[in-house]
Amino acid sequence: MFLDRGAFTADDLPIPRFDHNWSEYPETGAADVVPRLFWATTAIVHACPLDAAAIGQLHKLRRIVVTGPAVVDAAACTARGVAVKRLAADAASAAGLVQLLEAMVEGGPA
Repeated sequence: MFLDRGAFTADDLPIPRFDHNWSEYPETGAADVVPRLFWATTAIVHACPLDAAAIGQLHKLRRIVVTGPAVVDAAACTARGVAVKRLAADAASAAGLVQLLEAMVEGGPA
């Protein structure tokens, strides 16, 4: 689930080809975070923050990939066993994001 894909064009980031269900939104407001991520195991965020209250309600969430300045509550993620990875600035491309997603999905939550 990509909560704020509007930061990338379709050319910048094609949908990854590994087996998954992909959903995306150009942007996500605070009130929509939990409903949109409720069934997700993987979240991708660029600027959309994920606070402890939201993370505490997302029982299926296993991993978060941060592609930009989004603030994610690390302590809440650690307490729930949710892996958080930031896309390195030098890998801020479609290929870098897809590689990171594949590594996280194939390797499990860590």
